[in-house]
Formats: sequence, C-alpha cells, structure tokens
Amino acid sequence: MNKFLMASLIILGTILVLMVVLDAVVLSLKKRKKLPANRIGRYFQQNLFKFNAFVFLLIFCIIWVIPLIVGVLGSFTSQYTFEYHPGQLIPEDGFTVDNYKHFFNYRNSASGERYPVERWMLNSFIVSASSTLLYLLFAGLSAYALVFMKFKFRNVLFTFMLFTMVIPGVATMTPQIANMANLGISRSLLALILPGLGGVGGLYLIRQFFLGIPKDLIESARMDGASDFRIFLKVVLPVGKSVFFVQGLFCFMGSWNDLLWPQIILGTSDPSLWTLQVGIAALSQSKTANTIGLNLASAMFSAVPIILLYIFTQNRIIEGVAASGVKG
Repeated sequence: MNKFLMASLIILGTILVLMVVLDAVVLSLKKRKKLPANRIGRYFQQNLFKFNAFVFLLIFCIIWVIPLIVGVLGSFTSQYTFEYHPGQLIPEDGFTVDNYKHFFNYRNSASGERYPVERWMLNSFIVSASSTLLYLLFAGLSAYALVFMKFKFRNVLFTFMLFTMVIPGVATMTPQIANMANLGISRSLLALILPGLGGVGGLYLIRQFFLGIPKDLIESARMDGASDFRIFLKVVLPVGKSVFFVQGLFCFMGSWNDLLWPQIILGTSDPSLWTLQVGIAALSQSKTANTIGLNLASAMFSAVPIILLYIFTQNRIIEGVAASGVKG
C-alpha cells in the first residue's frame, strides 16, 4: 500500500510539473507570437485556462478515488494479511469475501447474539425515506408560500430563517434531546425524523427555483379558480420536479449517512433500533488489526446504496442545482 501511495504521489507531482512547464511554454510562445498556427496551437491559444481547470479536476478525482480503491481492496483482504503483511494493496493469499461474511454474522461479545444487520438496513431506509418525503412536502409548501403568497413580514421571516443556518447543529442538540424526551419519542425512529424537518438549506434551494417560475402562470391558475394547494400540486410541483428530485437526493444521503444524532437518541441498549451507521460504528470500536477488514467491509457496504444512487442520478443533480440558481 505504501508503494501504491508513493506511486500515486509521484504521478500527481508529475502531472503538476508537466502542467506548469506546458503553461510556461505556451505563455512564452504567445508573448513572442510564435505559437504554432496548427490545431494544437489554436487550442492552447483559446483554452489554456480550460485545460488547467481540467488538469486540476483530474488531480482532485485521483485524490478522491485513492481512498475508495484502498477501502474496496482492503475489504476483500484477509485478516492474515492485515496482521502479518500490513500495507499490501494486493494480498499474496488472494482476495476473499470473509470480511463481508463476518459482517453479516457478527455477534455481540456480551450476549453472543448475532447483530441484526438486515434490521439496521431497514431502519436506515425507513428513516431516510420518511425524512426525505416529509421534508420535501414541508419545504415545498413553505417555499411556495414565501414566493407566491403575499403576507406581512414575508422577507423578514425568510431572512431570519437564513440566519438560523449559521447556528451550529451542536448548539441546538441539547434542546432537541429535551424536546424528544418531552414528546416521549426518544429511543424511537420517529425521533430521527422530526428534527430534520426544520432544515433551511433545502428550503432555500427550492425557493430559488420557484423564483424562476413566471408569476403569470400562477395568476392564470388563480383566475381559473384554483386554490393555492391545487396550484402547488398541478402547476408548481410538475415544473419544479427537478429541484425536488435533487433536494430529495441530498436529504436521503444526509439521513442515510447521519451518525451522531442516531447514536445519541437510540443509545446502546437495543441494537434492533440502530440504523446501519450506528451499527457499523459499534462494530468498529476496536482499532486492532483483527477488525480492520471488518471495518472496511462494513464501510464499503454502507456506501454502496449512495454510490449507486449518485451514479444513476448525477445528471439530474447537476441539472437541478443549475436550474435552482437561475432567477427568471
């Protein structure tokens, strides 16, 4: 693994050096007006900045992919290799799926019972899906009211909501815990869903998209006798489906990967209530070589749904984010 990392650093350094040398040569030739008039010369004459941006993007991608490669390969590496041949990216004894088998059959050291990994996955899906759907409903209706409904102090209210985004989540965690306890829903999945419904970031994104919807379209629907809720369902929602899709993905990924709040709320008494991230954190408490493969396998397994979701929806994400920033 050390050789792999060293080779990666050498490659990245070589790319940077070549880019700097190429930029110096191109700028020097441009200054002396001796840049070749062929296709390559014309490209660097017009697209030098774009080329540099592409190189930096390539370097960033390589840096991002290296930990993923190490994690995937390490999850298929035997415990014997981690203990007696640490640092090998390609194990001498070959790859194995024992770490994944161990993950699905891991037992509680105190009680001897098998951890319910399948239940953790179901809990994570229930919390993520419910949080996403409810948040889109509340944020969508709130954004509609802020954009298309006229009421006193509308802009003041929205500005105040934006200011709440600068408050660290840790600062509101203790009051949230008290709220969940007073409602009698602590140690339940419902306590993982409700606090996230007040997020302002998604509301801001949806509102920015709604600002690009022509007001004449809304007024025409009102003149036809449509109520605000009907306009939201029949006019605004179909037009804004891309931004709802994007925000839904962000919300789902945030809920799926959340660890701190579920750990505090669910505790350690009942593993059947844990989400997948809480369960993986419990399995990863030991830092010895005996659990390195298990930790990597569990981490890669938890990332698979999000990676697949992003791969199949990345075009919609880019489209929705770009559209939400266009004010019509």
